[in-house]
Amino acid sequence: MAISSEEIPISHLQRRKIEGRVIIPLIEEARKRFGDQAAHEMVVAVIRHLAVEDGARWSDAYGRDFGSLKKVAEEVWAGGGSLDLEVVAVSEDHLDFNVTRCRYAEFYRGLGLADLGYLIHCNRDHAMIEGFNPDLALTRTQTVMEGASHCDFRFSKKREVGP
Repeated sequence: MAISSEEIPISHLQRRKIEGRVIIPLIEEARKRFGDQAAHEMVVAVIRHLAVEDGARWSDAYGRDFGSLKKVAEEVWAGGGSLDLEVVAVSEDHLDFNVTRCRYAEFYRGLGLADLGYLIHCNRDHAMIEGFNPDLALTRTQTVMEGASHCDFRFSKKREVGP
């Protein structure tokens, strides 16, 4: 995916590792200065903002439908072996897949920071879909980062609310 001709091509996982090495000390300092709740709220706001921007960029580069989202999952998120994905179903109305191995989670667990891993990484997913296509919704009930055997991503079209 060519987002910018000035960017050096690296895997999504490597990008997240670099970001993590910068943001983790910032979060720790924010916790000391402002307390856990204020630091948490700040991180969530920043991460979600960035995720919406990522979703919009991926939508521009790949398209806005479920097939395009599948390509993002396979080529960007799982690129370079970052995730082991098991596609459950894909159609014009939904995309369902499980993540059975997550090297993002392995990275944060290796640092002893799975809680921050969820906050920094997994917390992006719902906001990302807003930027990718606001007519789509994500349901996920569990994550590897939180200790589950797999992440269960279920993307669907938002239901229209009647008048």
